[in-house]
Amino acid sequence: MTTHAVAPRIQVRLVSRGGATILLVCVAMILMIVGVALPWLFVFNGLTAVPGFSLDGGYLAAIMVAIVGMLWVAAFRGGARILRPLALVAAAAVLADSLYSAWQITAYVAQPGITAALTVPSVGAGPYVLAAGAAFLIAATLVSPSRVDTLDGQTVIRLFLTLVLLIPAAIHLILTPQHFGESPLLGAGFLVAGIVQLVAAAFVLTRSDDRGLNLILLVSVALIAIYAYAVFIGLPFEPGHDAGGAAGLGIGVGEPVDLKGLISVMAEIAAIPLALFLARSRSAIRD
Repeated sequence: MTTHAVAPRIQVRLVSRGGATILLVCVAMILMIVGVALPWLFVFNGLTAVPGFSLDGGYLAAIMVAIVGMLWVAAFRGGARILRPLALVAAAAVLADSLYSAWQITAYVAQPGITAALTVPSVGAGPYVLAAGAAFLIAATLVSPSRVDTLDGQTVIRLFLTLVLLIPAAIHLILTPQHFGESPLLGAGFLVAGIVQLVAAAFVLTRSDDRGLNLILLVSVALIAIYAYAVFIGLPFEPGHDAGGAAGLGIGVGEPVDLKGLISVMAEIAAIPLALFLARSRSAIRD
Protein backbone atom coordinates (compact mmCIF):
# COMPACT_ATOMS: atom_id res chain seq x y z
CA MET A 1 0.00 0.00 0.00
CA THR A 2 2.73 2.43 0.99
CA THR A 3 4.85 1.63 -2.08
CA HIS A 4 1.96 2.17 -4.47
CA ALA A 5 1.06 5.43 -2.77
CA VAL A 6 4.59 6.85 -2.84
CA ALA A 7 5.52 5.87 -6.42
CA PRO A 8 2.86 7.99 -8.19
CA ARG A 9 3.81 11.01 -6.08
CA ILE A 10 7.48 10.61 -7.03
CA GLN A 11 6.60 10.25 -10.71
CA VAL A 12 4.36 13.32 -10.66
CA ARG A 13 7.08 15.34 -8.95
CA LEU A 14 9.66 14.34 -11.57
CA VAL A 15 7.31 15.08 -14.43
CA SER A 16 6.45 18.49 -12.97
CA ARG A 17 10.14 19.34 -12.52
CA GLY A 18 10.83 18.38 -16.13
CA GLY A 19 7.87 20.41 -17.37
CA ALA A 20 8.88 23.41 -15.28
CA THR A 21 12.43 23.17 -16.63
CA ILE A 22 11.23 23.07 -20.23
CA LEU A 23 8.97 26.08 -19.64
CA LEU A 24 11.73 28.09 -17.95
CA VAL A 25 14.25 27.21 -20.66
CA CYS A 26 11.81 28.21 -23.42
CA VAL A 27 11.18 31.57 -21.75
CA ALA A 28 14.92 32.05 -21.27
CA MET A 29 15.64 31.32 -24.94
CA ILE A 30 12.91 33.70 -26.12
CA LEU A 31 14.27 36.46 -23.90
CA MET A 32 17.77 35.65 -25.11
CA ILE A 33 16.81 36.07 -28.77
CA VAL A 34 14.89 39.27 -28.05
CA GLY A 35 17.69 40.58 -25.85
CA VAL A 36 20.44 40.21 -28.44
CA ALA A 37 18.20 41.56 -31.23
CA LEU A 38 17.06 44.63 -29.29
CA PRO A 39 19.26 47.75 -29.20
CA TRP A 40 21.66 48.01 -26.30
CA LEU A 41 22.66 51.53 -27.25
CA PHE A 42 21.25 54.30 -29.43
CA VAL A 43 23.58 56.88 -30.98
CA PHE A 44 23.18 59.88 -33.26
CA ASN A 45 20.11 61.05 -31.38
CA GLY A 46 18.39 57.68 -31.67
CA LEU A 47 18.93 57.32 -35.43
CA THR A 48 21.39 54.42 -35.11
CA ALA A 49 20.70 51.40 -32.92
CA VAL A 50 23.50 49.13 -31.74
CA PRO A 51 21.97 45.66 -31.14
CA GLY A 52 23.21 43.23 -28.54
CA PHE A 53 24.84 40.81 -30.97
CA SER A 54 27.19 43.60 -32.05
CA LEU A 55 28.40 43.95 -28.45
CA ASP A 56 28.65 41.25 -25.76
CA GLY A 57 25.17 39.87 -26.37
CA GLY A 58 26.09 37.37 -29.05
CA TYR A 59 28.74 35.67 -26.93
CA LEU A 60 26.52 35.67 -23.85
CA ALA A 61 23.78 34.04 -25.94
CA ALA A 62 26.23 31.32 -26.99
CA ILE A 63 26.98 30.63 -23.32
CA MET A 64 23.24 30.37 -22.61
CA VAL A 65 22.84 27.83 -25.42
CA ALA A 66 25.75 25.85 -23.95
CA ILE A 67 24.03 25.92 -20.54
CA VAL A 68 20.88 24.40 -22.06
CA GLY A 69 23.04 21.64 -23.51
CA MET A 70 24.60 20.95 -20.11
CA LEU A 71 21.18 20.72 -18.50
CA TRP A 72 20.05 18.26 -21.15
CA VAL A 73 23.07 16.03 -20.58
CA ALA A 74 22.66 16.24 -16.80
CA ALA A 75 19.01 15.20 -17.10
CA PHE A 76 19.40 12.33 -19.56
CA ARG A 77 23.04 11.19 -19.57
CA GLY A 78 24.36 11.91 -16.07
CA GLY A 79 27.20 14.00 -14.68
CA ALA A 80 24.86 16.31 -12.79
CA ARG A 81 27.32 16.76 -9.91
CA ILE A 82 29.62 18.64 -12.29
CA LEU A 83 27.33 19.94 -15.02
CA ARG A 84 24.61 21.53 -12.86
CA PRO A 85 27.01 23.64 -10.74
CA LEU A 86 28.89 24.59 -13.91
CA ALA A 87 25.62 25.59 -15.60
CA LEU A 88 24.59 27.60 -12.55
CA VAL A 89 27.90 29.50 -12.44
CA ALA A 90 27.75 30.16 -16.19
CA ALA A 91 24.16 31.45 -16.00
CA ALA A 92 25.07 33.69 -13.06
CA ALA A 93 28.03 35.01 -15.07
CA VAL A 94 25.73 35.83 -18.01
CA LEU A 95 23.37 37.65 -15.65
CA ALA A 96 26.22 39.61 -14.07
CA ASP A 97 27.82 40.47 -17.43
CA SER A 98 24.49 41.65 -18.88
CA LEU A 99 23.88 43.95 -15.92
CA TYR A 100 27.49 45.14 -16.01
CA SER A 101 27.15 45.97 -19.71
CA ALA A 102 23.95 47.88 -18.94
CA TRP A 103 25.81 49.79 -16.21
CA GLN A 104 28.68 50.60 -18.57
CA ILE A 105 26.29 51.83 -21.25
CA THR A 106 24.39 53.92 -18.71
CA ALA A 107 27.65 55.45 -17.48
CA TYR A 108 28.67 56.26 -21.07
CA VAL A 109 25.28 57.84 -21.79
CA ALA A 110 25.59 59.96 -18.65
CA GLN A 111 29.05 61.19 -19.65
CA PRO A 112 29.66 60.59 -23.37
CA GLY A 113 32.63 62.97 -23.42
CA ILE A 114 33.53 65.35 -26.23
CA THR A 115 31.39 63.41 -28.74
CA ALA A 116 28.18 64.13 -26.82
CA ALA A 117 26.86 66.73 -29.25
CA LEU A 118 27.40 64.36 -32.18
CA THR A 119 26.37 60.98 -30.76
CA VAL A 120 23.60 62.02 -28.31
CA PRO A 121 23.57 58.42 -26.93
CA SER A 122 20.75 56.74 -25.03
CA VAL A 123 20.29 53.36 -23.37
CA GLY A 124 18.43 50.46 -24.99
CA ALA A 125 16.48 47.71 -23.26
CA GLY A 126 18.49 44.81 -24.69
CA PRO A 127 20.88 44.04 -21.81
CA TYR A 128 18.05 44.03 -19.27
CA VAL A 129 16.02 41.60 -21.39
CA LEU A 130 19.05 39.32 -21.74
CA ALA A 131 19.63 39.53 -17.98
CA ALA A 132 16.03 38.45 -17.44
CA GLY A 133 16.65 35.47 -19.73
CA ALA A 134 19.71 34.53 -17.67
CA ALA A 135 17.62 34.75 -14.49
CA PHE A 136 15.07 32.32 -15.95
CA LEU A 137 17.95 30.03 -16.92
CA ILE A 138 19.23 30.10 -13.33
CA ALA A 139 15.77 29.07 -12.19
CA ALA A 140 15.71 26.28 -14.77
CA THR A 141 19.08 25.03 -13.53
CA LEU A 142 17.86 24.95 -9.93
CA VAL A 143 14.69 22.95 -10.67
CA SER A 144 15.95 20.76 -13.52
CA PRO A 145 15.85 16.97 -13.07
CA SER A 146 19.25 15.35 -13.06
CA ARG A 147 21.09 12.05 -13.09
CA VAL A 148 24.11 11.71 -10.83
CA ASP A 149 25.57 8.82 -12.83
CA THR A 150 29.17 9.23 -13.94
CA LEU A 151 29.49 10.29 -17.55
CA ASP A 152 30.89 7.64 -19.86
CA GLY A 153 33.80 8.38 -22.18
CA GLN A 154 31.62 8.64 -25.28
CA THR A 155 29.44 11.33 -23.69
CA VAL A 156 32.49 13.30 -22.53
CA ILE A 157 33.89 13.30 -26.07
CA ARG A 158 30.49 14.36 -27.40
CA LEU A 159 30.45 17.25 -24.93
CA PHE A 160 33.85 18.43 -26.14
CA LEU A 161 32.83 18.04 -29.79
CA THR A 162 29.64 19.99 -29.12
CA LEU A 163 31.67 22.79 -27.57
CA VAL A 164 34.15 23.04 -30.44
CA LEU A 165 31.23 23.15 -32.89
CA LEU A 166 29.35 25.76 -30.87
CA ILE A 167 32.31 28.15 -30.72
CA PRO A 168 32.72 28.69 -34.49
CA ALA A 169 28.93 28.55 -34.95
CA ALA A 170 28.54 31.48 -32.55
CA ILE A 171 31.35 33.43 -34.21
CA HIS A 172 29.91 32.88 -37.70
CA LEU A 173 26.40 33.93 -36.64
CA ILE A 174 27.64 36.99 -34.72
CA LEU A 175 29.68 38.18 -37.72
CA THR A 176 26.90 37.49 -40.24
CA PRO A 177 25.31 41.00 -40.18
CA GLN A 178 28.72 42.65 -40.56
CA HIS A 179 29.64 40.46 -43.51
CA PHE A 180 26.26 40.96 -45.17
CA GLY A 181 27.15 44.64 -45.20
CA GLU A 182 30.39 43.82 -47.01
CA SER A 183 29.11 41.20 -49.42
CA PRO A 184 25.74 39.39 -49.67
CA LEU A 185 27.52 36.17 -50.69
CA LEU A 186 29.95 36.39 -47.79
CA GLY A 187 27.15 37.10 -45.33
CA ALA A 188 25.11 34.17 -46.64
CA GLY A 189 28.15 31.93 -46.31
CA PHE A 190 28.66 32.92 -42.67
CA LEU A 191 24.97 32.42 -41.94
CA VAL A 192 24.86 28.94 -43.50
CA ALA A 193 28.11 27.91 -41.80
CA GLY A 194 26.84 29.04 -38.41
CA ILE A 195 23.49 27.29 -38.77
CA VAL A 196 25.06 24.04 -39.98
CA GLN A 197 27.56 24.00 -37.11
CA LEU A 198 24.84 24.83 -34.58
CA VAL A 199 22.60 22.02 -35.86
CA ALA A 200 25.58 19.64 -35.89
CA ALA A 201 26.36 20.53 -32.27
CA ALA A 202 22.77 19.78 -31.23
CA PHE A 203 22.82 16.52 -33.20
CA VAL A 204 26.08 15.34 -31.61
CA LEU A 205 24.84 16.14 -28.12
CA THR A 206 21.40 14.55 -28.35
CA ARG A 207 22.15 11.45 -30.44
CA SER A 208 24.16 8.36 -29.56
CA ASP A 209 24.88 7.12 -33.08
CA ASP A 210 27.54 8.24 -35.54
CA ARG A 211 25.18 9.57 -38.19
CA GLY A 212 26.19 13.10 -39.05
CA LEU A 213 29.85 12.70 -38.10
CA ASN A 214 30.87 12.49 -41.75
CA LEU A 215 29.04 15.75 -42.40
CA ILE A 216 30.87 17.36 -39.49
CA LEU A 217 34.18 16.22 -40.94
CA LEU A 218 33.26 17.48 -44.41
CA VAL A 219 32.05 20.87 -43.17
CA SER A 220 35.05 21.36 -40.88
CA VAL A 221 37.57 20.54 -43.61
CA ALA A 222 35.74 22.76 -46.11
CA LEU A 223 35.60 25.74 -43.74
CA ILE A 224 39.28 25.36 -42.84
CA ALA A 225 40.18 25.25 -46.54
CA ILE A 226 38.04 28.32 -47.31
CA TYR A 227 39.61 30.26 -44.45
CA ALA A 228 43.12 29.29 -45.55
CA TYR A 229 42.31 30.42 -49.09
CA ALA A 230 40.90 33.71 -47.78
CA VAL A 231 44.07 34.33 -45.75
CA PHE A 232 46.73 33.32 -48.25
CA ILE A 233 45.05 34.31 -51.53
CA GLY A 234 41.88 36.24 -50.78
CA LEU A 235 38.25 35.53 -51.63
CA PRO A 236 37.01 36.86 -54.98
CA PHE A 237 34.24 39.03 -53.59
CA GLU A 238 33.18 42.46 -54.73
CA PRO A 239 35.13 45.49 -53.45
CA GLY A 240 32.71 45.82 -50.53
CA HIS A 241 34.74 43.18 -48.72
CA ASP A 242 37.76 45.30 -47.79
CA ALA A 243 40.20 42.72 -46.48
CA GLY A 244 43.08 45.17 -46.65
CA GLY A 245 41.41 47.51 -44.19
CA ALA A 246 40.78 44.85 -41.55
CA ALA A 247 42.87 44.52 -38.40
CA GLY A 248 44.94 41.44 -37.71
CA LEU A 249 48.13 39.61 -38.59
CA GLY A 250 48.90 39.57 -42.29
CA ILE A 251 50.18 36.16 -43.40
CA GLY A 252 49.28 36.05 -47.08
CA VAL A 253 47.89 38.51 -49.58
CA GLY A 254 44.32 37.92 -48.42
CA GLU A 255 42.57 38.96 -45.25
CA PRO A 256 44.61 39.22 -42.03
CA VAL A 257 44.22 36.68 -39.25
CA ASP A 258 42.31 38.19 -36.34
CA LEU A 259 41.47 36.66 -32.96
CA LYS A 260 37.94 35.58 -33.92
CA GLY A 261 39.11 33.92 -37.10
CA LEU A 262 41.94 32.16 -35.28
CA ILE A 263 39.65 30.83 -32.54
CA SER A 264 37.11 29.68 -35.11
CA VAL A 265 39.58 27.79 -37.27
CA MET A 266 41.30 26.22 -34.23
CA ALA A 267 37.93 24.93 -33.03
CA GLU A 268 37.19 23.51 -36.49
CA ILE A 269 40.58 21.79 -36.52
CA ALA A 270 39.86 20.32 -33.07
CA ALA A 271 36.50 18.99 -34.29
CA ILE A 272 38.18 16.69 -36.82
CA PRO A 273 40.02 14.31 -34.44
CA LEU A 274 37.08 14.32 -32.02
CA ALA A 275 34.63 13.31 -34.77
CA LEU A 276 37.06 10.67 -36.07
CA PHE A 277 37.47 9.25 -32.56
CA LEU A 278 33.71 9.01 -32.11
CA ALA A 279 33.27 7.38 -35.50
CA ARG A 280 35.99 4.79 -34.79
CA SER A 281 34.60 4.10 -31.31
CA ARG A 282 31.12 3.49 -32.69
CA SER A 283 32.58 1.17 -35.37
CA ALA A 284 34.47 -0.79 -32.71
CA ILE A 285 31.31 -1.16 -30.62
CA ARG A 286 29.33 -2.45 -33.64
CA ASP A 287 32.10 -4.93 -34.50
